[in-house]
Amino acid sequence: MNTYLKKFIDVKFKKPGKALDLGAGDFSDITDLKKLGWEGEGVDIKTGVDLEKPYQSKNKPFDLVYTNYVLQKLKNKEQLIKTAYSNLKNSGWFFIHTFDKSDPNGKSDITADFLEKLLKKQGFKNIAVKIFDFYDDEAGHKHWHKILEAKARK
Repeated sequence: MNTYLKKFIDVKFKKPGKALDLGAGDFSDITDLKKLGWEGEGVDIKTGVDLEKPYQSKNKPFDLVYTNYVLQKLKNKEQLIKTAYSNLKNSGWFFIHTFDKSDPNGKSDITADFLEKLLKKQGFKNIAVKIFDFYDDEAGHKHWHKILEAKARK
């Protein structure tokens, strides 16, 4: 599981809830959340969900909606933010990791200001955005990234 997501969950949630992973990839985060007692749903192009278009889960509302390294791949970035918001319960949390525009390896056009504006436009509150350095030591990678992280509440 994304260690930053795990820390966020440990701080914000006293007990397990329901989570939605937008762009679930190999579904490892959802699998790990389920081991912690969470109910989880993951969607991805592999499950037939195009995140460039609106997505409404039949299992909503969720306590947590998150996405890791998906936003920079989308042309319609605003739609992903709308999807996150519409699937959250009131007072639910959104967590996102993406590559910052300054990242030489992440191929992103997203800045902290741009992401914060998207979140505010959608109606999110308690927005916290930060950029940090992260060393990717996976096989075949072995380089630094500039990670853009945002947390926001519906």
